[in-house]
Amino acid sequence: GIPERKVLNKYYPHDFDPSKVYKRKKSGSKIVRVRTMIPFTAICVQCGTYLYRGTKFNTIKKKISNQTYLGIELYRFYMNCKVCNAIFYFRTDPKSGSYQIEKGLKHIKLINSNKPAAKNSNNDREFYLKLKNIPNNKYLKIILNKFKNK
Repeated sequence: GIPERKVLNKYYPHDFDPSKVYKRKKSGSKIVRVRTMIPFTAICVQCGTYLYRGTKFNTIKKKISNQTYLGIELYRFYMNCKVCNAIFYFRTDPKSGSYQIEKGLKHIKLINSNKPAAKNSNNDREFYLKLKNIPNNKYLKIILNKFKNK
């Protein structure tokens, strides 16, 4: 029942010898298994799956020996694709304040809709001219009217 699970004292037999217990040696390199989210959107090179920023992965975080940037240690993160199980990895890049993909991924730049668009009348004019050549569409007319009012 329940009381057996909450036992604080453990039973040791009278002939127990702690020196005979096998102890696992710790590895020299600092490998840590963590659950992290990837900090960028990328495509898996093997299967073409989109891996979006904020997707959680079981990760092996490993310190890169003999490499620092202004005293900051560099780390490498090893992960597996959730679809094809291919290994990919990237490392920290303190110089640019981001991450550098090393193998298995292709970085994608997504348009951030939160940032206000830069006002460039030349690009707007070119866009307007391209839209004019598309056959009539009710949504297109709304967009074209917005450009005419500029």
